[in-house]
Amino acid sequence: MTFEQISLEQRGPVAWITLERPNDLNCLSPIMIDELNRSLDQLESRAAVRCLVLTGRGRAFCAGADLKFIGAFPPADRDAETARFLRRATDLFSRIEAFPKPILAAVNGIATAGGMELLLGCDIVIAAEGARLGDGHANYGLLPGGGATARMPRRLGLNHAKFLMFTGDLLSVSNPLFGPLVSMIVPDSELQEAVDGIAGKLASKSPLGLHHMKQLLNNAVELALPEAIEAELDVNSTYSSSFDRNEGLAAFRERRVPKFKGA
Repeated sequence: MTFEQISLEQRGPVAWITLERPNDLNCLSPIMIDELNRSLDQLESRAAVRCLVLTGRGRAFCAGADLKFIGAFPPADRDAETARFLRRATDLFSRIEAFPKPILAAVNGIATAGGMELLLGCDIVIAAEGARLGDGHANYGLLPGGGATARMPRRLGLNHAKFLMFTGDLLSVSNPLFGPLVSMIVPDSELQEAVDGIAGKLASKSPLGLHHMKQLLNNAVELALPEAIEAELDVNSTYSSSFDRNEGLAAFRERRVPKFKGA
């Protein structure tokens, strides 16, 4: 499968997806959205892939939507075409959030506006210390259209989300405001090594177990505490008969490394 605006590389059980529009700060275009969806189609069914990494080429992770593309719509069609583009982007971000395999963001540089919305859909964020994050919609009189007003308060807290959105500032990833979102900050030259280490660790776990954990955690923020606890017990009752769960217990008893199958 060939791509124009992304690249896909499988490194053992880990697949790296790289946004490949460095001269445009990896801005999202309809082609890129389509190619990201095609790559997810391929990787979802590829059992050998247990973890995904999303990163960008050049000095940006992703600087949001391609406003030049949006501005090129004929005036009579601009509103409808923009709404269509935002729907496609939002559906992609939601798909990443719900994807059955863990997705890590390796933030190599700028992530703002739609790039920040893309980031918010990922499970774990590891960033280079030179990265800068923000939401620039307010700087141009725009509203977020990829889920930022829903996801950012949940990931960062309401007050931090308001600060980022209202100011439009692009801040260093080391700003304490991003503490709830960014799990690791590493020197720029060590980003790939750090991400490889975490991705490899996740790939060694039970694919089925991590899939259930991801679902439970994502759903927990929407549920009352008693309902979230009951959901965990319900999943446990079905997962208890799986190969991976029983393989894990057997490996513990036998003091060996488990060999998970994702079943």
